[in-house]
Amino acid sequence: MRKIKIPKRDGSPLINMLRTTGVVIVFFITALLFWKNYENTLEKITSRQTIYDQTKTLSNSQKKILKNFARYLIDIYGIEFKVNINKKHIKPPKNLSKTLYIGICPPKRRAIILFPVLLKKALPREFVEYMKTKYCKDYLSTDTWP
Repeated sequence: MRKIKIPKRDGSPLINMLRTTGVVIVFFITALLFWKNYENTLEKITSRQTIYDQTKTLSNSQKKILKNFARYLIDIYGIEFKVNINKKHIKPPKNLSKTLYIGICPPKRRAIILFPVLLKKALPREFVEYMKTKYCKDYLSTDTWP
């Protein structure tokens, strides 16, 4: 069996230290770029779950505002936020224990706002009832949607 001989690099200690530092910097930058890519991919996936607009009525700026609001609710209060805009019917998710859900069906002029249990208890009862019954109906009844 033959031994593999690795040639020895001759150089000053300063050159060897610079080479080592360069390799460490390259590994660090690569790790940082992978981390940023992971964050961006995760952000795209979670934002798709936040807003579902079947009617394509929301503009990009409106979607961005809703995504920022959803991120704020998760980061500060731990409450998920979902907006579902459908053409035919509104179907709320089954597990709403930590989700603020807004379902809108513009062709049928219907809207549903479902609050999580803790948020419903924390807000004044009149506000919750106003949001559920009157707020969205005013917009949907006058063709001012969105």
